[in-house]
Amino acid sequence: MASSINPNNISVTFPIAGQDNDSQGFRDNFNNIKTNLTTAKTELEDIQAKALLKSALTGTSLDNDGAGNILQDLELKDMSATTVSKGTLTGAVAIDFSAGHFQTVKSSGTLEPAFSNWPATTKYGAVTVEFDMLVAHKITLPTQCTIGVSELADYVSSSRQISFASDGKYRFKFSTIDAGTTIAVEDLNRSPNRVHGNTVQLVPVPGSDVANFKTVGVAGNKAGMIAVDTGAIYVCTADYDGSANIWKKVALVASS
Repeated sequence: MASSINPNNISVTFPIAGQDNDSQGFRDNFNNIKTNLTTAKTELEDIQAKALLKSALTGTSLDNDGAGNILQDLELKDMSATTVSKGTLTGAVAIDFSAGHFQTVKSSGTLEPAFSNWPATTKYGAVTVEFDMLVAHKITLPTQCTIGVSELADYVSSSRQISFASDGKYRFKFSTIDAGTTIAVEDLNRSPNRVHGNTVQLVPVPGSDVANFKTVGVAGNKAGMIAVDTGAIYVCTADYDGSANIWKKVALVASS
């Protein structure tokens, strides 16, 4: 915006040396100086209230809250994200989007992330959560997590729980465009549960008894899954419903 300060309305040739000068000229100059100083004060306070600053102005605290306004056509360099440590928890884990885009938590039991303060509807918001998990503990996803859950390794839809084969840190990205009504989830560490572009699904050998896996059914097994055991290939012929013998050996035919 253009400044409203007008230095041209102050006469720099008044008063004229060596002659009597009308006092009105003094009053006009002083009045115009006061008007410009008042305008300058208003414009400076407007800048102080709205500008993004590298450090706090004297006598103030730094507040670069953009209030949801758009910054565009920028080149970003050497940027970082705020990290929030939630400590060691069990049960509900409060994940406040506005607190930081990378948050960590260590399990002392099954964890259930609960999200808040997402951006307004139609705006995209994403937060990465690093879970430091023990094998005995699981992650229970909130009901809002409906996008991408079928891709998650070791996920059981009936309980909405993710389990882990070994202790360690696992990162998941959660995102939304409708203020958290619907949340997408992406496993950033492990391979997806599905292989796209094929009609089959590759999975680890199910069950704890590797030698007998092909004659039993395990909850979570789905028709079309494929597993390999000592050089033989088996296919799961039906979704698990409590029945045994849903895994069948595939006959391999040599190519001509």
